Amino acid sequence: MEVARTFRGLWRNRLWFAIGTVVAVAAAIVSVYQVSLFPPTLTSRTNEFATASTQILVDTPNSSFANLEEEVDPLNYRAGVFARFLASPEAVALIAREADLPDDAIEAQGPYEQGQPLFAIEPTAEKRSTQIIGERALYRLRFENNPNMPLISVYAQAPTDEEAHRLADAAPVALQHYVRGIQETQNTPKKRRVTLRQLGDASGGTVNAGANVQIAVLVFFVVLVLWSLLLIPARTIVRGWRKGPRDGGGGGSPRSNDHGQNGDNAEAKRALRPYLERGTF
Repeated sequence: MEVARTFRGLWRNRLWFAIGTVVAVAAAIVSVYQVSLFPPTLTSRTNEFATASTQILVDTPNSSFANLEEEVDPLNYRAGVFARFLASPEAVALIAREADLPDDAIEAQGPYEQGQPLFAIEPTAEKRSTQIIGERALYRLRFENNPNMPLISVYAQAPTDEEAHRLADAAPVALQHYVRGIQETQNTPKKRRVTLRQLGDASGGTVNAGANVQIAVLVFFVVLVLWSLLLIPARTIVRGWRKGPRDGGGGGSPRSNDHGQNGDNAEAKRALRPYLERGTF
C-alpha cells in the first residue's frame, strides 16, 4: 500500500521527478568524467587502469649464467645501481621518449628489494610528503631488485593496456641505450661491457575492467533515490506552508466559512423548533 502511494505521489510530481532524473544523469557523468566547459570536453577519470611487467637481466657478453668461471656478484651490485638509476628523473625522461609519453605524467618509485617486509617498503613521512605530487600521475613505474640476483623487475601502470605494455617495454630499451652510450663514449672493450637483456616482452592486463560503468550506474540510482525520497516530503511541507498563512489570517477559506454558516443555521432551527410546533413565539 505504501509503495503504491509513493508511486502515486511521484506521478503527481512527475515534472520534479524528471528534473531529478536529469540531475542523476549529470552526477553519473561527473563521477566518471572530468567536465570542461571551455572548451566543452569530457576526459575519462582513471577508475580503471592496466598494468604490465617485465624483467631485465644484467649479464656479460658471453652470459655468466652459461659460464661457471664468471662471477655473478659484481652483476648483482650493478643491477642495484641500474634499478636506482631507472627511478631518477633523467631515466624517466629517457623512458618517456621511448614510450612516446609525456615525462611529466610519469611517476617512478623504487627500487625495492624483493621479499622485504611491508614496513621496510612503505615510505617515511618525509619521503611520503614528496610523493603526494605524483599521486595523480597517469603513468606509474615501480622497480624491484633482488640483491642476490642480477635482475630488475619493472612494473608499469597506465590508463590503457596498450600504454602499460609500451611503458614497461620502454624501460629496458632506455636503459640499454643509456649504458651503450656510456660504453661507446669511454671506448669500453666489448668483452668487458655489461649486457642488458629483457626477459621476454611485457605481460599484463586491465585492472577494474568496467569500473566506470559500475560507478556511473551506482551514482545515478543513489542520486535518483535520494531525490525521490526528498521530493514527497518537500511537496507536503510546501503545501502546508502555503495553506498556513491563509488559515491563520482569520478569514478562512470559503469552504470553511460555508461550513460555519451551515452549522449556525442548524443550531438556530433547533432553538426555534418548539415555538414553530406550537405556532407561538
